[in-house]
Parts: sequence; C-alpha cells; structure tokens
Amino acid sequence: MKFKLLFLIPALMILLFTKQSYAQVPILGSTADFTLFTADGAFNNVGTSTIVIGNVGTNNGAFNAFPPGTINGLIHVADLVSGQAAIDVFAAYASFSAFTCGMPHGVLLGNDEILTPDVYCIGAAATLTGNLILNGQGDPNSIFIIKIDGALSLSSSANVVMVNSASLCNVYWQINGQLELAVNSSFSGTSVSTGAIILWDGATLDGRALTTAGEISLRSNIVTKGTPPTGTTITEGGVTTFCEGGNVTLSGNVDGTWNTGATTPTINVTTSGDYYVTNSTNCGSVISNHIIVTVNPLPTASILTVGQPNVHCYCNFTYIGGNVGGVWNTGATTPYLVVYLNGDYYVTNTNPCGTVESNHIIVNSNP
Repeated sequence: MKFKLLFLIPALMILLFTKQSYAQVPILGSTADFTLFTADGAFNNVGTSTIVIGNVGTNNGAFNAFPPGTINGLIHVADLVSGQAAIDVFAAYASFSAFTCGMPHGVLLGNDEILTPDVYCIGAAATLTGNLILNGQGDPNSIFIIKIDGALSLSSSANVVMVNSASLCNVYWQINGQLELAVNSSFSGTSVSTGAIILWDGATLDGRALTTAGEISLRSNIVTKGTPPTGTTITEGGVTTFCEGGNVTLSGNVDGTWNTGATTPTINVTTSGDYYVTNSTNCGSVISNHIIVTVNPLPTASILTVGQPNVHCYCNFTYIGGNVGGVWNTGATTPYLVVYLNGDYYVTNTNPCGTVESNHIIVNSNP
C-alpha cells in the first residue's frame, strides 16, 4: 500500500503541474504591441504592403518601409520602445521552455491535418503545405503551442485555419530559425523565432512575427495583429418587467451582434428573454452584461358552458362549467356552479395585468 501511494503522489503532481503549465501562455512583454519586430536586422518592404493594425520596428538595422506601403500603427527604430522590445523578445523565446511537449510531431504539417489544443514539438526544420486546421473544440480559451527546433516554411497557398472557436491570439509558435511564407500563403498566431522573417508576394500574416535576430522582408503583404474584442455594455430605457403589449428599448451595442441576430445599436423588446450582445474579433468573442426582460401575460377569460338540465322529483337545476382560475359573480371560485335560480352568470379572471369577463350564461326556468 505504501509503495502504491508513493507512486501515485508523484504521478498526480506531474498531472497537476502539466495542466497548470498548459493553462499559461508565453510571456510577450512589450512585444505584444508589435505585429512585426526584429531585435537585430533590417526591415524592408517592396510593394503595397498594408499593416492593418499593429506596430513594427527594429532595434538595430536599416528601416525601409512605410512608405512604401501603409501602416495603421507606430514605427520604432532604435528607440526606447524598440530597446525594451529587444530585451522582451529574447525573454519571450526563452519562456517557451516552460512548456513540456505533449504531442511529438513530424516535420510535415498541413494537408488538411487537424490539431487540437496541446503542446506540439517538432525536432527539426518543418514545412507546412495545404491547410493546417486548428480545432478549438468549442473553447475560445483553448491554447495551441508549437515548438519547432529549426526553420518553418509555408508552401505556396498554404494556410493555418482556425475552426470551432480557436483563436489566433491563443496560437504560439517557437521557431529556432527563420519563418518564410511563400506566395499567397496565410499564417496565423504569434511566432517567436531566431532567424529572418520573409513574406513573399500576396502572403498574409494574422498575428505577430517576432525575432531575436534576422531581416524582416515584405512584398505586397497584408499583416494585422490579433486584437481581443472589446465588450459592449448595454442598458435599458425603461422598466424590464411589464404587461403584454408593452415594450422596452435596449441600447449600447457597439459593433456587436444581439442574441436576437440584430446588429443595430438599439433593439425594441416585446417578449420575455435574456438579452445580450456578443463582440467578436479574430482573437475570440466576449459577451456583454445580460438584461432579463419579463413580459407578463394579460388575463385569459374563462369560457363557460351549460350542462344538460337535471330533473328530480323535488327540484330542477343545471350545471354551468368552465371557470379556470376566476371568480363567479356569485363569489364562488369552483370550476362549475349548480344553478337553481334564474339569473346572469359569468366569471371574472384577474391578474396583475388586468381583468376580463367570461361569456355570460342567462338562466331562465319555466314554472
């Protein structure tokens, strides 16, 4: 028994440590603000490259870009920001050592291969051909870490594809060498490498490409840094509990989608439900605060019916039935009445949203 316990405790510790480490991500520091950065190397662009969002720079090397090309971000060349980024990119590369390989992998990636969240290790230079599909399995927080002990080359028209809630902001590549994207290929995630970063004509980068040393070369490319979504705060324009026929206006949506499918800044609500807005980017989704709307129904009138007269030797009487949750004009609350006397008989149904009467039954008896 003691031997089994001594064996079991280390095994549990290993499982707990592995799970805890996997829940973490590489530490990017100030390089998180960059979409392209080299600590030591030139930065060149040829053609109409576009940096959709994100900073670029080099801490030691010539910078020949933007112009040509356009950028929606900042350029840092041998300044205080690039100096700190140069320190942080080395730290980011080193931080991958905290992740233990969960799944060994061959040097060939893609060809419609599907990977699920894990830490993958490749022992030599790798090539990506066709589609590499990263399946988040419905979890927007799922993490993919791919460690390559060598260069990574994407073949022409190769793609890294995100499906089933996988987020490019949770995909990390450690590349011990250069990263090269062939013509019209598409790369996703954050790569931290030790060599050149080369994007050939028409190649796209969704994420970051950071290197400790090596030239960055662009040729008519589209590059964007993954940006986490900003959540919306929605508010109500009145009371959220009301009677059928009323309404309330909910507002505050900014670039999101209501759970009704609407994309307008406001919606007019007339039915009960849980209302919220989802904001999404290529880095995942975030849901706004929830507003619960309760619409109370109007009262439903009972429908009265008359039974067949019953004749006995001592009296004549009839049944009137059909009361559902209401009060007879006699004061009774029973589902039916036994009527002996002439008169007008009906039921009143009441709830917080009002009062309604049933149909009337007139009882006449001949002497």
